[in-house]
Amino acid sequence: MAAELKPRTAEQTQAVRREEQPRYFQPAADIAETADAVILKLDMPGVAKEDVDITIDKDMLSIVGKAQPEEAGEPVYRETYVGDYRRQFTLASDVNRNDISAAMSDGVLTVTIGKAEKIKPKKIKIAAAS
Repeated sequence: MAAELKPRTAEQTQAVRREEQPRYFQPAADIAETADAVILKLDMPGVAKEDVDITIDKDMLSIVGKAQPEEAGEPVYRETYVGDYRRQFTLASDVNRNDISAAMSDGVLTVTIGKAEKIKPKKIKIAAAS
């Protein structure tokens, strides 16, 4: 016996157009380490500092940037797209979650995460024997 076919509802037949789906980009990131901090630099062109959201939940650092589309007329041809940026990083146990700062300049977000005191290099003085 052939499988029974049922008519689809209107909700099932509506396809989401590709242009209507939100675009999320993963910004390119550079990570550097100094004696006192870990420094992340993320490229997020078109994003103002007011449109960046940085959160920490457990061991996950999440960065979201919302780019504002240019309002210079109706596009005729397009090779570039505007969308939100999203990136997540797992934080190591040797960073200080209370010592995080961020700055935005020319489309580059710099996040500085301080290292915990227990892992910073420490110089040991040698005392003279008496």
